[in-house]
Amino acid sequence: MPNTAGKRILLVGDYMWPWYQDACADALEFNGCVVRRFGWLDDFHKFVDGQSEPLYHSLWHRIQYRLRFGPVPSRVSSRLIKTAHQFNPDIVWFYNVSLISASKVKELRILCPDAILVQYSNDNPFSKTAKIGLWRKYIASIPYFDVHCVFRNSNISDYTKLGAQSIYLLRSYFIPETDYPESRSLVPEKFRCDVVFAGHYEDDGRVEMLEAICKAGFKLNIFGGGWAVARKNLGSDSPLRDLFPITPATGADYRYAICGAKVALCFLSTLNHDTYTRRNFQIPAMKVAMLSQYTDDLVTMFVPDVEAVFFRNQEELLTKLQTLIADDQHRAAIAEAGYARVYADGHDVRARMGEWLKYVLTTFTKPS
Repeated sequence: MPNTAGKRILLVGDYMWPWYQDACADALEFNGCVVRRFGWLDDFHKFVDGQSEPLYHSLWHRIQYRLRFGPVPSRVSSRLIKTAHQFNPDIVWFYNVSLISASKVKELRILCPDAILVQYSNDNPFSKTAKIGLWRKYIASIPYFDVHCVFRNSNISDYTKLGAQSIYLLRSYFIPETDYPESRSLVPEKFRCDVVFAGHYEDDGRVEMLEAICKAGFKLNIFGGGWAVARKNLGSDSPLRDLFPITPATGADYRYAICGAKVALCFLSTLNHDTYTRRNFQIPAMKVAMLSQYTDDLVTMFVPDVEAVFFRNQEELLTKLQTLIADDQHRAAIAEAGYARVYADGHDVRARMGEWLKYVLTTFTKPS
């Protein structure tokens, strides 16, 4: 393991949600690095009491953010260059950055010639459903980075086609300080249920499966974003109507949502072509039995029916859910084994950042 003590990392991103850039920054500091956080949340957004998601300062700010163009993005870019000059980083890490132009990244290369430049997004910039305008700067800047970290294996070929030389699979992670088992007795009553799905809406069949769960007699909770869109298309007799309004569960409420359930579901994003998601690590870390969509990727990480349970279709989902709910001992064994697996394999954010540092510094440390 290379010496990470004192390595200076400029971690660039919007810093909107604490489980992304902030969590990695904390973990890098735990690994002995000096981290400078550079973000622009306050340049465009503000949090308002009673709102789960931040609001734009104005329509003008929203337009600039959506277009990635205007005086505010220009000021952010100039501030980034100034910060990099003052901080003199060993590593510059762009985490979910689609705001900064390729010309500014090129300027960073010239300004910090000895720094290792790293690019990463947990979204899929190459998906057919990705908005071209949103990702144009990200994609155009690919040639100026030393390392490209990918969330999913399918993106490796996308970066290779655009000339990327070093591509590293950086999986998501759980955060031990927030993703931990909560005693069911401490979970508020509204979160207690047979099965929970805490995730966003996609029109990929998950609604029909969730309806089937309700019709089978299980008590279901749903949390997440985008569900107002689903409501418009629900049948008048859909049992999901009784669960609205459906909103995201954040902070301690997310832990209560998972730990208040006997079984936690995991659907995967078809829009992003995901073969796993962050919840695949969070749910076992909270010591709850996970029932997840099957992928060949996931069964390399969890032993089926021992450390996690997988389904391929609605019939299999209902059958396996029935078994889990009916057998307390079996369900508890799955939860315990999954918990042990995510820690043993280093799926926590500190271990993940330690491996990331090892790769970056071993591959690109330049001779003094």
